[in-house]
Amino acid sequence: MSERRPETAAVRGGRPPALPGVPAVTPLHRETIYEFASAAEFAEVMADSRRGYLYSRIRNPNTDELAGAVAELECAAAAHCFASGMAALSAGIDGLAPAGARVVATRQLYGQTYSLLRGRGDTVFVDVDDHAGLERAAEGAQLVVTETVSNPHLAVADLEAVARIARAAGARMMVDNTIATPLGCRPLELGADLVAHSATKFLNGHSDALAGILAGSRELIGAIAERALDTGATLSPDTAWLVRRGLRTLHLRLERSAANAAAIAAFLDGHAAVQSVRYPGLAGDPHHAVARRTLRGFGGLVAFEVAGGRSAAETVMDRLGLIIRATSLGGVESSISHPASTSHRQLTDAELREAGVSPGMLRLSVGVEHQDDLLADLDGALR
Repeated sequence: MSERRPETAAVRGGRPPALPGVPAVTPLHRETIYEFASAAEFAEVMADSRRGYLYSRIRNPNTDELAGAVAELECAAAAHCFASGMAALSAGIDGLAPAGARVVATRQLYGQTYSLLRGRGDTVFVDVDDHAGLERAAEGAQLVVTETVSNPHLAVADLEAVARIARAAGARMMVDNTIATPLGCRPLELGADLVAHSATKFLNGHSDALAGILAGSRELIGAIAERALDTGATLSPDTAWLVRRGLRTLHLRLERSAANAAAIAAFLDGHAAVQSVRYPGLAGDPHHAVARRTLRGFGGLVAFEVAGGRSAAETVMDRLGLIIRATSLGGVESSISHPASTSHRQLTDAELREAGVSPGMLRLSVGVEHQDDLLADLDGALR
């Protein structure tokens, strides 16, 4: 090859040759475009008659790896990554129930999901335990939406019963499995058609990446992925790499988080300053029985109501020294928030009451710190 001029060397020089040795961890692929050995190969990949990488909005090795890992965890045929949990939920809802199609949703939902569905104007909300009401509402509906474990009230949906009702009505079922994670529940095995995750939360686990994922049949995910090319809520390779790294320790983090949460729930249960505690692992929790049937483990969230309403709840928050005051959940650090003014601020007072979110409710996302330190922090704050 003749000597290249400096301008060309600056652009094209220094690329290393392929050498023996494969990275144990998939490298970060920040490239947006890919080159081909021939025009014919380029045309085949462009036409999708041959699988390959063309443009990162379409496909990227890092998002492919993350999608593949979550699909395997959920026992799904395929998965697709999105730029956020809400992007994934929006794509799933629109894919299963286009504008004008009727949707039925359980009332106990994350506030932004509730707001999204309410804004459609064709959604009927039903209490998660009202199966008779769900059966009536589902007639003529195209989609039923629920959460495995609701945020923040930790109501556990009887997914098998909800799936039977949806199938009988000719509707499909979408489940947000963010709180339970695939280690706690696999909704597809219980009759769901599509599973959604805010991968920002437990899947990533380090409060440093914003991502969403849908998992389901190859046909359904293929159609949703095709539509995502138009809407463009693409997950960046950097973020996909971070979530995939976090996913490697999900089982270890969740085990520690759940053990801490169980101890904290037991401590709060019956505490003089606490009116009520919601944790599906407590024998007296209203969803304990369905949780034992539906979940593998009871998770790392605890919700509790402080006597004295919002002002008393905020006083407890302000007295905490170790547990941080922050939104989101599922990180290695323990955090606390006031749902009525944060995650569910979009709801009216009446909607908050219907959803079971009281002014004195606090949501605790339990991290992996030492259990005794967390208990001591809560004990001091509640005195």
